Amino acid sequence: MINKLDRVVTKLPIVDVKQLNSGARLAEEVYSALGGVLFSKGTLLSEKEIEFLEAFMVKKVHIEEASAGNTTEQAEAPADEQAKASDKLSPVKPAIQETFEKAVSTLKNLMVRVQGGNNIPVMEVREVVTPIITEFQQQPQVLLSLRRFARMDSYTYEHAIAVGIISYMIAKWIKVPEKEWMQVALAGTLLDIGKTKIDRRILQKPGKLTEEEFEEMKKHTVYGYQIIKASHGLSEGVALAALQHHEREDGSGYPLGLPGSKLHLYSKIVAVADVYHAMCSDRIYQKALSPYVVVEQLVRDSFGKLDPTIVRKFVDGITQFTIGTIVELSDGTIGKIVFTDRNHPTRPMVETGGKIVNLVDARHLSIIRVLEQS
Repeated sequence: MINKLDRVVTKLPIVDVKQLNSGARLAEEVYSALGGVLFSKGTLLSEKEIEFLEAFMVKKVHIEEASAGNTTEQAEAPADEQAKASDKLSPVKPAIQETFEKAVSTLKNLMVRVQGGNNIPVMEVREVVTPIITEFQQQPQVLLSLRRFARMDSYTYEHAIAVGIISYMIAKWIKVPEKEWMQVALAGTLLDIGKTKIDRRILQKPGKLTEEEFEEMKKHTVYGYQIIKASHGLSEGVALAALQHHEREDGSGYPLGLPGSKLHLYSKIVAVADVYHAMCSDRIYQKALSPYVVVEQLVRDSFGKLDPTIVRKFVDGITQFTIGTIVELSDGTIGKIVFTDRNHPTRPMVETGGKIVNLVDARHLSIIRVLEQS
């Protein structure tokens, strides 16, 4: 017996994706194999959307009857509608994103208290970061797509949570003693706590800072050290991470211009996490870069700027779970990662259009976006 809903669905034209042409409009939502919504009901399909469907191995879709004829005859669609359609790729909000957003919101409330002159509520901060760290340990590949969680209005707190998570994972990967992992996570989460004492006009300035403003901004490292030292339950390493996370291996950083041999391990860890997440994020003065482009930059910066051992372990860690990940290449094609060479972890082999592209050889190409992960 077919129920009423089934009868409605079966009346909708079902079309093979390979027969679709631009101008067809989806009559039902389309899901990926992992349960994410690829396109919403009503999406007007252009060539790019059809390419997405094929890349995600969707075989058939329901389309509106009025556009059924467009599967055999090319239909013109207004440019603005096609532009809107290309922005419809949005996965269903997973539990990990909800946990992340809750952590960001709670941390924001806690930091308001610190801004008011209170010491850091260390136990409450631990309670914020513990659940999200647990989620990321189960799904470390999500470190390649943190941009999906971003909202410009709460970047400061998103950055703190993300750097805490990444720092924890790095500590684990470089075999820091397990009893220290949470302290490293707290070091990452609190690395910019000193900015609570910086003038908001400087923090939120959209353009380049003046020399005087930059000198004031650099003081957040010292302020952070002082705030952490005054709070109970945080180790010396956490305080030094706040002080030293802008120092560099060659002594070119601030506030003291210390070389790598003088830096605490925690500061070296959070420096890598800080740079990675910042470069992968949309900020007032900079658009986000692909995590693969960022990782390649980190490798270059490990010659003089960042600790090379930590960078290498981090790169190995976040790229070891990428088989099956759907990505977009710099020439606009969509493909799936099928092999990662440990000697070239940022240049995997990508299957696209029925052929294998080895990014080690195709140096003119790069991965500009992570779309869906296995």
